[in-house]
Amino acid sequence: MKLRRGWIWYLAGLLVAIIAGGIALVALRQAVPQAEPAPPATQAVIVARVPIDARQVVLPEQLETKNLLLSEVPSGAIFRMEDAAGKFTLQAVGAGQPLLAQSLVSISPGSGGTLTTTSNLAAMLPVDKIGVVLPASDLLSRSGEVNTGDRIDILASLSVVSSGEGKGGQVTLFTLQNVPVLKTLQEAQSGNKDQPATVQGLIVAVNPQDAVTLKYFVDAGANISLGLRPAKLTSIFEVVPVTINYIADQFGIKAPEILP
Repeated sequence: MKLRRGWIWYLAGLLVAIIAGGIALVALRQAVPQAEPAPPATQAVIVARVPIDARQVVLPEQLETKNLLLSEVPSGAIFRMEDAAGKFTLQAVGAGQPLLAQSLVSISPGSGGTLTTTSNLAAMLPVDKIGVVLPASDLLSRSGEVNTGDRIDILASLSVVSSGEGKGGQVTLFTLQNVPVLKTLQEAQSGNKDQPATVQGLIVAVNPQDAVTLKYFVDAGANISLGLRPAKLTSIFEVVPVTINYIADQFGIKAPEILP
């Protein structure tokens, strides 16, 4: 009988010890903070802060960094601001989209101080445009201040001949607007390496009908001038042709009377 009681007390003590150990283990696990899972790996990439049009020089203020999951980083993504700023876009980039190395080309100062690109001309053309040469016939285009990536407006004046008496005369037109400049054509000064190269023409991207229009003005001997646009100006203006009649009406000019 005493032996049985001894076994009972032994088993009871063992059970109590097991329960106490279990409670202590649970308490210990609750006291030690569980390690949180590591956040997914990300990579900071350069994205467009605002929409950037195709065939534009990328400005630093148009860029920002954005952390993307490694699985979301596209091939050719750019990781440093200096690798995108100052480059020339071959296609448009939407706001928040990463800039890709394969969609940018480098531009560098040419011998005349203007910008040239390291990409061939055909790669810079939109799919619905052709490249044509606009002769540098006015002071602005010859100055070297119009560079790759700029956008210009083209003005032209020409004489209109009429068979009717008192009709005809000069007319000035705001012909094409917001035309992208793809490249400048320069000619080095012969015999003088210190003299900057002169701009002979601009290669612009236009649709085929506008290309024929430009050729007509050039072949007809029109006086062509350029207007340089700021980077953010994309509006198309409604401009009426200017003739002597427009000038007379606008400024109240009256034909002088014939003196006796």
